[in-house]
Amino acid sequence: MLTLLRYIAAAGKHVTLQEIIDVVGTTIPLGGALMGTIAEELIEQGIQKGLQKGEEIGLQKGEQIGLQKGEQIGLQKGLRQGRQLAQQGLQQARQLALQSIRLSLKCKFGTEGEALMQTITTIEDVTLLQLLADVIEHTENVEELRAWLADEAE
Repeated sequence: MLTLLRYIAAAGKHVTLQEIIDVVGTTIPLGGALMGTIAEELIEQGIQKGLQKGEEIGLQKGEQIGLQKGEQIGLQKGLRQGRQLAQQGLQQARQLALQSIRLSLKCKFGTEGEALMQTITTIEDVTLLQLLADVIEHTENVEELRAWLADEAE
């Protein structure tokens, strides 16, 4: 009987729980007590389904929050590493530019040109150092180069 009532309650889309309770209560002796047991079981099933659904939702939200947090940490770490690599690249470019300038000064102007390196090594801007390498190529003497450096320092 209990199995039949469960089946009716689960399968009967057009039958309400109250209708089942009313029929059982009036047609079956001790039907009210039986309905109490069924109602308790249905409540327990509802609680279990609710807990299961809540757990699924909680897991999904937890995964989503974990992924977002992981993305944030990964992005921050990537940016930090990218900045470090960019800084290292700039330092290497600066060192290469200074080496090129030193060689150009020595070849074109001798020791008088090399004497300018003390001033040139204070320049941090790699673009300015690259421009200076071009200026060295086109200047005729150390005085022109000193004048250019003085203008750039202002």
